[in-house]
Amino acid sequence: MNQDERNERMYDLVCIGSGPAGERAAVLASNRGHRVAMVESEGLPGGAMVNTGTVASKVLRETALLCSAFRRRPIPGISQSIDHSVSFDRFLARTTLVQLEEHDRIESDLDRSGVTVLRGRGRLDGPGQVTVESMDGELTHLSTDRVLLAVGSRPNRPEKIDFTHPALVDSTGILHLERMPRSLVVIGGGVIGSEYASIFAQMGVEVTIVEPRSTVMRFLDEECRELLIDQMTESGVTFNFNRNAEEINGLPDGSARVQLDDGTVLHSDVVLWALGRDGNTNDLGLDTVSIEPDHRGLLKVDAQYRTDAEGVWAAGDVIGFPALASTSMEQARLAIEDMFDEVPSSRISGLLPMGIYTIPAIAAVGPSEEELLQQGRSFVRGRAPYRRNARGRMLGDDQGMMKLLFDIDSRSLLHATIVGEDATELIHLGMMMIAEQWTIEHITSTAFNYPSLGELYKSAATSAAERIEVELARLEEERIRHAA
Repeated sequence: MNQDERNERMYDLVCIGSGPAGERAAVLASNRGHRVAMVESEGLPGGAMVNTGTVASKVLRETALLCSAFRRRPIPGISQSIDHSVSFDRFLARTTLVQLEEHDRIESDLDRSGVTVLRGRGRLDGPGQVTVESMDGELTHLSTDRVLLAVGSRPNRPEKIDFTHPALVDSTGILHLERMPRSLVVIGGGVIGSEYASIFAQMGVEVTIVEPRSTVMRFLDEECRELLIDQMTESGVTFNFNRNAEEINGLPDGSARVQLDDGTVLHSDVVLWALGRDGNTNDLGLDTVSIEPDHRGLLKVDAQYRTDAEGVWAAGDVIGFPALASTSMEQARLAIEDMFDEVPSSRISGLLPMGIYTIPAIAAVGPSEEELLQQGRSFVRGRAPYRRNARGRMLGDDQGMMKLLFDIDSRSLLHATIVGEDATELIHLGMMMIAEQWTIEHITSTAFNYPSLGELYKSAATSAAERIEVELARLEEERIRHAA
């Protein structure tokens, strides 16, 4: 075999990146009979989901949940406290095991599906061409009609912040602290900032969030978001809204100092910078196919996840919001359907659940109130407080809530937001109900186990049924008034 034969290969699809989007796309396309190559520059698969963020942060969250449970459901004779002298690695003890098991699962799935995995740096090299440079500098040239860019993102790191100082960290660095801090300032109240703020607060850390906007995570239902903020405040998080950090400095004693634009000075053991992430599009050869990333290195795609270049799709964190593992996988699935001209195999296509792993968790699915109003839809709200649910009371969650939106005319479920215990699990039932066009009557006539949080759906639907006649009467009054 000569050099050209060894280094030139043809594939139906080349995925650059092995995170949730790349893995999902590669396995799905290969299982459908297409020849697929995956290019991964890191030594282990899984991207940020497994290696630098999601797995480790959720392991830490499980530890925090134990602390939270002791406070909400105290047991006489058993005390809970955090030993701040313990190595931070001890709090993440299960991370390595979970990561190893995920690496094994991903590699097994790729191997079983027949995906060719190439280790090295992949970049576009003109239309239909991908070049892979291995660690030893060897080049492999791939020809393909389809490329999926699933290269992920990395924390935004402003030059003004000295991340070499041990007290100044981003969302990757915070997982490598030497000790559990006693105080933490989080710059940014997005998904990552809010998750870490709530996690550390539950472990007894004094936490302050500095957010340039007027609230956290504006994309969430306003009512449920305020419930989340109230519960985070109760757990010890202090919010500084409409504030910017003008100066962030690491001090000689190992602590940190933050000066806000209103002159306020905050001192803490650690500062977490969590304002945005940048797409990993440097040296990706985008110019060879006339793709222009935005100022954060993120790529623009259409509803089918096509970029501006023929034969190039993108999915996952590299296209920006919502940048969640679950949505990345679904984006990849929809991209594969489009690549190979296949009819979407599920009526759930495009119905993406959103799960935010704060404490308490918050999850949503379906178009928001604002989007429904823009569409001219009339809807009614149904609410179910956890405190009126037996299982919710057993769990000590007396502040959680499920909120459902139903179409007034068809009475079908349009949207669900849940804030509280197991919200990220409960939301999947709401997703299926929306996909199957369940009505108020479908939900209220369904038997749910008792006691269970699933009963919240029935309570919320009953609440909506009680309000719908009132809402219909109000709309009729408005119609008559406008006609007059």
